[in-house]
Amino acid sequence: WFNAPWVNMLKVKASYGSQGNDQIGNYRYTDTYSVENLEGQIATTFVSKGNENITWETNENFNAGVEFGFLGNRITGSLEYFSRKTSDMLFFFNVATSSGYSGYYDNVGDMRNSGVEIDLNVNIFNNKNFTWDVYANATHYKNKVLFLPEKNKRQTHEGYEGYETGNKFIAEGLPLNTFFMPKYAGVDKNTGEALWFKDKLDEKGEVIGRETTNVYDEATDYICEDPTPLFYGGFGTSLSFYGFDVAANFTYSVGGLTYDSGYAGYMSNPNSGGGDNYHKDIFNAWTPENTDSNIPRWQYGDLYPASTSDRFLVPASYLNFQNAQIGYTLPSRITQKFKVSKLRVYASCDNIIYWSYRKGLDPRVSFSGSSNVAVNSPVRTLSGGINITF
Repeated sequence: WFNAPWVNMLKVKASYGSQGNDQIGNYRYTDTYSVENLEGQIATTFVSKGNENITWETNENFNAGVEFGFLGNRITGSLEYFSRKTSDMLFFFNVATSSGYSGYYDNVGDMRNSGVEIDLNVNIFNNKNFTWDVYANATHYKNKVLFLPEKNKRQTHEGYEGYETGNKFIAEGLPLNTFFMPKYAGVDKNTGEALWFKDKLDEKGEVIGRETTNVYDEATDYICEDPTPLFYGGFGTSLSFYGFDVAANFTYSVGGLTYDSGYAGYMSNPNSGGGDNYHKDIFNAWTPENTDSNIPRWQYGDLYPASTSDRFLVPASYLNFQNAQIGYTLPSRITQKFKVSKLRVYASCDNIIYWSYRKGLDPRVSFSGSSNVAVNSPVRTLSGGINITF
């Protein structure tokens, strides 16, 4: 019933499924200990806290979309909507170290990931001696916590009920991994001290606004943005001409935030005998001659200027030149002389270069917005070879 000469393929698809996730680690239901040797005697050491009520997650997946091919299949691709609901979501609860352990795993509630994926492939030229293809894909998704048990609604902040874990706040209606920390208020122009916001209270203890403080312990933790990117994906191109072939591939992410713990560490004040590394931005810190700086004074004895705050939440966007390859295939009239049907020589380079908001920051290491200066970026590799087909 459908007949359009420029449409070669048009497929509508949908699927639904439910599956469990039992990858919750071993012995989560009970306390675990290790056996140690203590001066020739058998001793036990506490390892992890168990939770007798823990169970696996359940994932319900729904997908719907279209696949298409136009103009002699020179334009192909797909557009797809997805929705994934996770029930009995597993999460790690941090507790005070005075408890004797750092935390425990529990089923904290339900969460949904939903979004749209698009994939497009275009053949720009296609003749005997020259072909050129390009492709691009993008994914946009949203994340939201749908349900938390009453036992996990331990705090209320800005109208959201949930609980704090590390520098995140988990609550119904918020994206998972929403940042929760003091908000930086700049620098006191007169003294150069760092300032943070805190709630201003009336006589009844009700919040009536915000004010600033130079005492970090007085700062109020606020709900900040989450690390979810606006969209992410990849793009690339490939060409072939007179036996040569060239390809280049990129990946990218736009939007979202990451906490730059490395930069925070390099912006700390000199509180030791020396030997520490510092960022060059220290040269732009507040001084009596540079009172408009947004960087606090660099002064011995100031303990908290680089403490956790949204000052170190930075854009997580990046562009990564992931791979490039060039090759040459000898003409068959030459290879057939020594009984070879195809011979190709090539050179390839992976993880060529990436660009991010701050030089040295690699936001690719985590989707949760954390960073780790001890984790190296993927190693750049250069390789080459010969492919022979008999």
